[in-house]
Amino acid sequence: MTGVPKRGGLNVRLALVLGVIAVIVFGGAAAWAFSVNGDLERTRTTLGTTNADLATTTTTLADTETKLQTATSDIAAEEKAMAAADAKITVLNSQIKRKAACIVVQTTNLTELRRILALERDNFARTTTGSAWSKANTADSKAIHLAITDLYKAYQAAAARNYSGANTWLARSNAQVTVSNRQLKVANREIDRINKASKAINGANRAFGDTLSETQGTCGG
Repeated sequence: MTGVPKRGGLNVRLALVLGVIAVIVFGGAAAWAFSVNGDLERTRTTLGTTNADLATTTTTLADTETKLQTATSDIAAEEKAMAAADAKITVLNSQIKRKAACIVVQTTNLTELRRILALERDNFARTTTGSAWSKANTADSKAIHLAITDLYKAYQAAAARNYSGANTWLARSNAQVTVSNRQLKVANREIDRINKASKAINGANRAFGDTLSETQGTCGG
């Protein structure tokens, strides 16, 4: 009988171990590959979502940048408008101050003009009917007329050899001359007052003319 050769126990066991290892290795590799493939798919999905988010973000960023540029332009325009407004306000404030100064000097001018006009009215009143000068001038003229008339009568009486009558008319004539001289002094005194007032008025008018020249500089006339 032919005998069955013995197989070494080590070889069988080694083969079994290697087989088991192979199964484990291949099974694990398959599982790892499956797992990796799933992770890869999830990564791809996530990457796709990320890319979409990135595209959205890029679009949003571009839109934001456009809005930022627009806002920057608007701010620049506003700043320019504010600068122009500030400049205009400065000019207006200057004009207001100048107008205020003009009002002050014009008010002073008006007061002075009224004063000068009052002086002129008062001085003119010194020459009108009923004034001291007018009364004195009228009385002087009347006295002179009577003095001349009485003197003529005295001449007539003397020509008629009526010497007493002539002396009477001559005395009357002299009395009227005295009245005339007295009234003439009153009239001359009033004339001096009129002339003095006229001189003051003329000086006030000249000074007022100088003031008006200064007013034109203040008011921009």
